[in-house]
This record gives sequence, C-alpha cells and structure tokens, in this order.
Amino acid sequence: MQKQINTLLFDLDDTIILESKTARKSIIKNITLAGLGIDTTDFFRTIHQQARELWYKMPTIDYCLKIGISSLEALWADFTGDDPELAQLRDLSPDYRYQTWYRTLLRYNIDDQAIALKLSTEYKEIRNSEHVLYPDTISVLTKLKAAYKLGLITNGTPDLQWKKIHGSNLEHFFDYIAISGEHGFAKPDTRLFEIILNKISSDPSESLMIGNNMRTDIKGAQQAGLKTIWIHRDGEGVIDIDTTPEFTITSLTEINKILKKVN
Repeated sequence: MQKQINTLLFDLDDTIILESKTARKSIIKNITLAGLGIDTTDFFRTIHQQARELWYKMPTIDYCLKIGISSLEALWADFTGDDPELAQLRDLSPDYRYQTWYRTLLRYNIDDQAIALKLSTEYKEIRNSEHVLYPDTISVLTKLKAAYKLGLITNGTPDLQWKKIHGSNLEHFFDYIAISGEHGFAKPDTRLFEIILNKISSDPSESLMIGNNMRTDIKGAQQAGLKTIWIHRDGEGVIDIDTTPEFTITSLTEINKILKKVN
C-alpha cells in the first residue's frame, strides 16, 4: 500500500521567493539612481555577462559550483562562516564586486573608479533591502504548515540564504532548513535530502519535493526517493528531457489539489 505524504520539502530561490527578478530589479534600480543615462535593460545584460566571466575565473569557482553560488549572488554576499573556502571568498569578494561594476561601466565608456566603487557598495545595500515573495507563498505555507511537516532545502552561501529567509520572515514555517553551504554539498546530491529528512524524522516515501529547477530540485529529489512537483511559473525554468516530475504546477496554490489526489 502506498504511504501517504506527510512531509513537504521546498526549494527557496524562484520557488517561494523571487530571486532572479529581484536581482534584476535591484541592479536596474542602482544604475537608475546613479543617473548615468544608460539603458537599464542593456546594462543588466552587460553586468550579468561581466559578472559570469569574472566569476568563472575566480580560484574559488569549483567550490562555488559545488555549493551553488551564482555570480550575481556574489555581488552582495558577505561569505561569513568558518569554512576556509568561505574565508577565501570573503577576501576576494570586494575586488570581484568592484571589478564587475568597473568593467561593466567601461563598456559604456565610463572610466571612473570612484563611481564603480560607489555602485558596488550601494548595490549591496539595495539588494539587502529587497526580499520579495511570490503572492501565493505565505497563504499556501500557512495552510500546509497546519497539516504537514515542512522543510526548506536550498543551495547557496549560508549568510545570503539566511538573509533571504529572515528578510522574508519565512523561518517559522519550516521544521528544518538545509543550506548547502552549511554542509559542504548541494542539490542534487542526495545527501542533502537525506540530512533534512533525518532531521525532521521523515521517510522519502512519505515526502514530496517542490522546486523550480529540474536538475537540482526534481532530479535530485527523485534520486533520493521522493515524489516531486515542478513549479513552472510563466514559462520560467529549463525543461529537462531526461527528467519527468510526477506533477507540474504554475502556482503554489495547486499543491493542495495534488496532495488530495496523492493521499
């Protein structure tokens, strides 16, 4: 007999909080406030490209790929923590942030180190103040919390993910929060799923993962023995032809309907 689902694991970025769109909005706000007369859409594309190029040349790139830290996240992360890799990132990040903004400005024939430093500093402040949830996040988590054990499983550097969680007032919804940077490995590594299920005393056969990333959330959870719901809002997210989620939704509000069907 199939076991009933009693545990729900959620991804964080672009599943219950708007990460990608908030990063874009914050960068556009920063360059708009600077009053440099640059087309903001073009500027975002350019700084994203410059950030990725610099990020992949960093000596810490292998660690960042293993943990799941993106080039745009590194523009506002503090990289606090005792891990030697985090300490190295902490030392390198001020220059990385400055160089990203400086090289981007050069693309618009603005060779001004003071402006680049100012923008890199002010972006951190702007991004730290922007924590945007999807409109359905709070109502859905509130209802589900009353009937299920909830866990949050997210890739990234601990200080940044906790900023997002605390800034969005989400911590109290979850029985345990697993952040890849606190454990040394990231989704789709099945060990991260095993850790969180062990912490909340749940079995994979009784658990369901909700996430927007086919590779890390869906494939990783399935390999760990969980059923999955892929959230595919507004056509966002890359479809993986090698991975088939058990369910696909376009809004968190559809989760309850699926749970009734599964249980």
